[in-house]
Amino acid sequence: MKRARGFSLIEVLVAFALLAVALGILIAILSGGLAQVRQAGDATEATLHAQSLLDERIAMAPLEAGSDRGEFDDGRYRWTLEITEVDDPAPVAAPALEAGAAPVETVGLQLASAPVVFRLQLDVSWGEEPPLRSLRFVTLRVRVPQPPAAPLP
Repeated sequence: MKRARGFSLIEVLVAFALLAVALGILIAILSGGLAQVRQAGDATEATLHAQSLLDERIAMAPLEAGSDRGEFDDGRYRWTLEITEVDDPAPVAAPALEAGAAPVETVGLQLASAPVVFRLQLDVSWGEEPPLRSLRFVTLRVRVPQPPAAPLP
């Protein structure tokens, strides 16, 4: 009598156990990848909101020192904008010295039409529970002061 060929019950159980472990690992890897994709999407959306807000503030309204806050997407993203005036990192050219004027007299002088440099710091945060996710955007912008209006005759 010929013996039937095939897998024993133990071999089938071991194969199913290995398959279950492999599928569990695969699902864990895929779920981690999906979480990273979601986080990257949230960060990209926050970056786009930040870019549009900075463009709007810089192009549409005159820059002034101060702070402001608000929300995007019905409160899903929250932002805080701080605008501070900073010293001009480029040295101001010293005015021509008059005959007999000491160089110390030119220290600290600033031309009336010298540009004003502003530092804009925008913090965008999102998430419901700590730890909140957040991004910080910092840029410098220059504003040239308007010359004083000439008096009407």
